[in-house]
Amino acid sequence: MTERVAIIDLGSNSARLIVMHIYETGAYNLVYNQKETVRLSEGMNATFFLQPEAISRALSTLKTFAHMCQLFQVDKIIGVATAAVRNAKNGSEFIALVQKETNISLEIISGEREAELGYIGVMNTIDLTDGLLFDLGGGSTELTLIHNRKIKKAVSLPFGAVTLTERFNLQNKVSDAKLAELHTFILTELYKLSWLKRSFAPLIGIGGTARNIAKMDQKCKNYPFSKVHNYRLGPMSFDELWKIICKTTLAQRKKLPGLSSERADIIVAGVAIVKCLLDVTQASQLIISGCGVREGLFLQYYQAKLHQDPVIADILQHSTYNMLLAYEGDVHHAYHVTTLAESIFDGWREEMDLRLADKKLLRVAALLHDIGITINYYDHPRHSSYLVENARLFGLTHREQMIAAVIAGWHNGPSLKYYRNRIYSEFLDERDWHTARKLSLLLAIAEILDTTQIGLVKKVKAAIANGKAYLKLFVSEPVPIELHGLEKCSKWVKKDLGLDLLVEEQNL
Repeated sequence: MTERVAIIDLGSNSARLIVMHIYETGAYNLVYNQKETVRLSEGMNATFFLQPEAISRALSTLKTFAHMCQLFQVDKIIGVATAAVRNAKNGSEFIALVQKETNISLEIISGEREAELGYIGVMNTIDLTDGLLFDLGGGSTELTLIHNRKIKKAVSLPFGAVTLTERFNLQNKVSDAKLAELHTFILTELYKLSWLKRSFAPLIGIGGTARNIAKMDQKCKNYPFSKVHNYRLGPMSFDELWKIICKTTLAQRKKLPGLSSERADIIVAGVAIVKCLLDVTQASQLIISGCGVREGLFLQYYQAKLHQDPVIADILQHSTYNMLLAYEGDVHHAYHVTTLAESIFDGWREEMDLRLADKKLLRVAALLHDIGITINYYDHPRHSSYLVENARLFGLTHREQMIAAVIAGWHNGPSLKYYRNRIYSEFLDERDWHTARKLSLLLAIAEILDTTQIGLVKKVKAAIANGKAYLKLFVSEPVPIELHGLEKCSKWVKKDLGLDLLVEEQNL
């Protein structure tokens, strides 16, 4: 049974709505996303009461969300409210008002629960074992220390980009004295957490500040890919951004490439928190996550329906399979081609100068090589390539996803069009192109071995010896169509590997 699930995250600065569609196959996909700036925590510092204007903005936004849920025929709404509401003395009254005015039930979640949801969202979408996760919102900052993919420590700090901006008056240009005062406050709070000091683990950021850091750095570097999730930068690159932001007025910040004008007045406070975290932890890398509490809420709900742990064991396998189902791919054919391709990879890898890590790229491309058929059968490899390039595949770096896209696009033969594409030409170096070409050859051979798509070639054993590339096919009956295809492919093998292709059949 299909289902549409809406997730609402009402934060101190922003309110966000996503709608996820769960298909009969079990696949799921994001079908709607909306983000509105509400500044719910504005004016709370002095009284700890949500202010009338902020309440009005939030209610207006939530009414819009409720309307969109009706239009999208949502079956279930899961809504949470975070720091602003949980810290407000009139938080419960506000939740009751929301229920009355919009018929949306919001749960006020604790800082620890918010940290847990962020952890679920990140661990299911970024391939990491250890790290320090920070979820930097408008009114709080959640810190989660991760070791061996498990939560070791978690804490919610009662300050964020909005509250610090108001407390230290950081909206416009900030003096050196004010910056020093801000740093002293943040560092004092961080040094109370002994487990933060010199942890050296990667720093993983959730929230609008983190995403804007990525976008600004991408603009500075003319990064050819607009994807923010799993974007990575080093401390030196971050420091360059920090220096620029600190020297600018509000009007100047609004014009900074990559920085949202809506966030320009609170970015100094947000980036200061990240700066202090980098200084205290001495992290070697800053990783940006586009996924957080909302994805954590959905995946916790989805995995519970399957009676499975909310943290997925193999996120690359899970997201690839989800995409295969979402695009109605032939699952049996896709997995059979993948198995054959991996067998050839194992037999030829060393002589082809391929790395063990390349196998996962081949696997992704093999599983998804035919999904472009849903657009148009003719030239479907190109369509498959585009879909792989832009898919929500988790567990690959941006570069790896590009290579997988090229492999999928070349499974009927290499094409120069990828070299001419700016994104690919700026992303991939010479070795990447060679790797993609070699792996696409293996995929092409595996595809040919299941031309009839009924699995006549049960398995294959591959070897390279004496200047020849050997394939031993284990078959249940004669495979003339597959053998004819291999004759054509032998020219590719000769051209790229300089080897003659020899094929032997063995009946099972």
